Amino acid sequence: MTDPTRPHLVVFLISEGVNMIDLGGPMQAFASCNQEAGEARYEIVTASAAGGPVRSGPGLALPTVAMGSLDPARIGTLIVPGGSAEGGPPEDRQLSAWLASHGGRAGRLCGVCTGAFFLGAAGLLSGRRAVTHWRWSAELGRRFPEARVEIDPIYLEDGGLWTSAGVSAGIDLALALIARDQGRAMAVAVARSLVVYMTRSGGQAQFSVPLEAQSGRDSAFAELDGWILENLQAPLDLPSLAARAGMSERSFRRRYREATGRTPGQAVEAFRLEAAAQALATGPRPVKQIARMVGCGTESALLRLFRRHYGVTPSEFRARFAAGGAPAP
Repeated sequence: MTDPTRPHLVVFLISEGVNMIDLGGPMQAFASCNQEAGEARYEIVTASAAGGPVRSGPGLALPTVAMGSLDPARIGTLIVPGGSAEGGPPEDRQLSAWLASHGGRAGRLCGVCTGAFFLGAAGLLSGRRAVTHWRWSAELGRRFPEARVEIDPIYLEDGGLWTSAGVSAGIDLALALIARDQGRAMAVAVARSLVVYMTRSGGQAQFSVPLEAQSGRDSAFAELDGWILENLQAPLDLPSLAARAGMSERSFRRRYREATGRTPGQAVEAFRLEAAAQALATGPRPVKQIARMVGCGTESALLRLFRRHYGVTPSEFRARFAAGGAPAP
C-alpha cells in the first residue's frame, strides 16, 4: 500500500538511448512542483534494468537504480520515456518483462513518446487507447494490433494508463498529472515556471495533418490529399474518392490506410477539422460559415466534430487559440 504521509513516488524507467526531453521535461515538471510547493510533493527516481549509468541519446550518462530494487506497490507514477540507441522504436526485453510482471501494480502507468513501445511489448496496451509520436503511430499499431492506437492527441488516459505524443508532449502529460494530484492552480504555477503554455489539452492535435499529407511517401495519395484539401466542400465519400484514385472501393480503402495510417473517412474528417481550427484561430468568420466552408454543412455537425476530437466546442477552441481580438461567435 502507498503511504499517504510520504511524497508521491515517481519512477522513470529508462533504457539505453533515452530521449533527454522525454525524460527531462516531465522530470523537471515534478521537480518544479516541489519547488512551488516548498516541500517534497514528489520523490523522483530514475531506474533501469541493471542499474548504474545508462547512456542517453545525446551521450550523457545518467545514474539509475536497478528496477529489481523497486517496490512496485509503492510507485505512485511509473513513467517510461522513449528514445532508442538505434534510432527506431526502442526495445529492451528485460525492461518490458519487468513491466509485464510489475507495471500494473503502480498507481498509474505512463509512456512518453516511443515509450509506448515498451508498454506494448509488455502486453499493457491490449484493448487500450494509446498515442505515440505521429511518425511511429502506424508502426505501433502494426506491432501491437490489440492496441487502439490514435494519431492525433497530445496525450490521453485510458483506465489509469497514460500515453503521450512526441518529445515536448511529455511535459503536457506531466502537467496533467500534476493538475490531477495537486489541483489546476499548482499545474498553472508549474507551467509558468517552465515558461510553457497551459492551454494544450490532451485532445489538441499533435501535428499538422496537411503538412503530413504533403510529406507522405505515396505520391499518388499525396496528390489525392492535396485535391481533398482544395475541395473540402465536395462530396468526399468513399465511392467518390476511390473513383478519383482509379481503384475499387475495397482496394482504395486498404491501400490508403496502409500508406497513411488512416481510413479515407478519417483523413477527410481530420482535414476538415484542421481547416476549421485554422479558420477559428486566425480569422473572424462566424462558426456557421466555417462549418459550410470546410464541408461540415451545419454548425451542429462541426460542434460534434470538435467535441469528439478536442473535447471543446468551436467557440471554446477559438477562445483558447485565437490570435487576438474579439472574433465572431
